[in-house]
Amino acid sequence: MYVAITGAALLVARVAGSGALPVWMAFIGAAAVIAVATTAMLRPRLRHLLDATGAAEALAAGRFDGYAPITEDEFASLVLALNAAATNIGGTVQTLRQERTQLEALLNASSDATVAVDRSGRIMYVNDAATSVFVLGLTAPIDRPFIEVVRDHDLNEIVAAAAQRGQRSVRVIAYGQRQRWLQATAVPIDGAGEWAALAVFHDLTEVRRLDSMRRDFISNVSHELRTPLAGIRAAAETLQEGAIDDKPAAEEFLGHIQREVDRMTQLVEELLELSRIESGAAPLQFGELDVRTLVTDAVRRFAQQSERAGLSLTADLGSPAPMFVTGDGERLDRALGNLVANAIKFTPTGGRIVVSAASTDAGISVSVSDSGVGIELGQQDRIFERFYKADRGRGAGGIGLGLAIVKHIVLAHGGSVSIESRPGHGSTFTMQIPRR
Repeated sequence: MYVAITGAALLVARVAGSGALPVWMAFIGAAAVIAVATTAMLRPRLRHLLDATGAAEALAAGRFDGYAPITEDEFASLVLALNAAATNIGGTVQTLRQERTQLEALLNASSDATVAVDRSGRIMYVNDAATSVFVLGLTAPIDRPFIEVVRDHDLNEIVAAAAQRGQRSVRVIAYGQRQRWLQATAVPIDGAGEWAALAVFHDLTEVRRLDSMRRDFISNVSHELRTPLAGIRAAAETLQEGAIDDKPAAEEFLGHIQREVDRMTQLVEELLELSRIESGAAPLQFGELDVRTLVTDAVRRFAQQSERAGLSLTADLGSPAPMFVTGDGERLDRALGNLVANAIKFTPTGGRIVVSAASTDAGISVSVSDSGVGIELGQQDRIFERFYKADRGRGAGGIGLGLAIVKHIVLAHGGSVSIESRPGHGSTFTMQIPRR
């Protein structure tokens, strides 16, 4: 460029000195020469500047792959700096994205509901567990007020205290109509942008249910033991007071003691059996067995007892073909026996009991149907709980463990047990045993 300007100046001087052209025309010619030379020299530099500008614009737009080509001119340092910035910022953004993905995966893997809110109480984040706990599947909770989503003032109070007043709090709250017990922990967050507070909700419903079951279990065992123990004590005191010298009376009281001891023995044995089945301490002895034999043996075993009760006990096996299933014959025999004994106990004289078996696509179905007193619909969901006695059984013998044992034996075989019943029209208990 400097050479072009110097040459143009010399040209102007020569032309002006020779008088061949006017000076002004000489100047115009020189200017044209300078312009052409300047354009030719600046075109590549202008292209390099546009490349650098494009790389800067891509960086500003959040694209980190728009590198400018390296040059050997005065823009080389700028291009190198832009390319290095794109590489560094792109790596940083990728790291942040990975950390965000890892954090979301961590929060979603937690079974505790987690919710983040801003200072005004609007939801900024929820994990998958929160969607389940607060039933958010049909609505988008983000950017909605927390109170509008959960509709619970107690939960909203601790979240608002953390977001607006910076108070950390932990409370156990009964949430919703189903009374789900939630341990709510809300903590304020500093320097987290829009997130002002984080709330974590741990569901204690199952823990409380198990604790209630434990208390009920202890209470029920104590109650079931108290009655026979009181009877034994009363009989023993009566014998000590002189009834032992009256042989008929002594035999009667001794018989009463024997019956109460048998009742306690049954309670202990059934509790141990239930515990062994649940814990797996006594593994099932699986083998191939014919369900037809299982049914006929049960009917034969209870034939005299049903006859004394004035009942008709029959088997309905349909096809004479064997119905094989893999299972623990002794345990399944006990489960079926419990169902038959239950039917005999709660069927009035003159009634009928039918034990049936049928092959299904999934396995074998074994049912015990009776024409007894039936069970109220509201009690059918609890009839398989240990120690639970429906109204029909309040005045009858038994300790309320028979059906619980049936349930756990069938579950141990991978099957299920169900009931169909109408008060006054009898009941049907069905065990579904899958083929193995």
